Amino acid sequence: MKKIWSWMLVAATVAITGCAAPGPRSTVISQDKLQTLLAARFPYTGKLGPLLELQAQAPQLRLLPAQNRLGTAIQVQVTERLTHAVFNGVLDVDYGVQFEPSDQTLRMADVHVNTLSFSGVPERYQAVVQGLAPQLAERLLDGIQLHQISAKDMAVVNGWGFEPGSIDVTAAGLRITLNPKKSP
Repeated sequence: MKKIWSWMLVAATVAITGCAAPGPRSTVISQDKLQTLLAARFPYTGKLGPLLELQAQAPQLRLLPAQNRLGTAIQVQVTERLTHAVFNGVLDVDYGVQFEPSDQTLRMADVHVNTLSFSGVPERYQAVVQGLAPQLAERLLDGIQLHQISAKDMAVVNGWGFEPGSIDVTAAGLRITLNPKKSP
């Protein structure tokens, strides 16, 4: 009987340590949560050179798991400062997501403008809209902070002996892999 209890104790210990064995873990941020986090960054107002003002609002996020990217359609409004003419449009972009350890943020990476369309843009601004605006949008959006992970959450992850690893877009949302920290 003693031998059976000893084997059961060994088996239980192996099972427990097997569950606690160090290895990557992951967490998923759902599309709804990502939409909420992104929407909190809007509306955005900025300048496009000395003559134009931009307002961006109502982002609509989509998951692109086949490309491991996120996509976002954003309602934009450009106002000409001299004449106060207003042009409404839609900016559609896709991008990767990366973790920036220096400030514990998730940021847009490798932004690509799919479309940028405005209605009623005067002929004198067509070249800007068609040629320069997509490039400007890519430069402005690349590296933009999507979310900052709280110090409390990072302390918990660090306390468990993990650190953020890869970030993947799946059909369920944004999967963040937590890797065991390397021993010093």
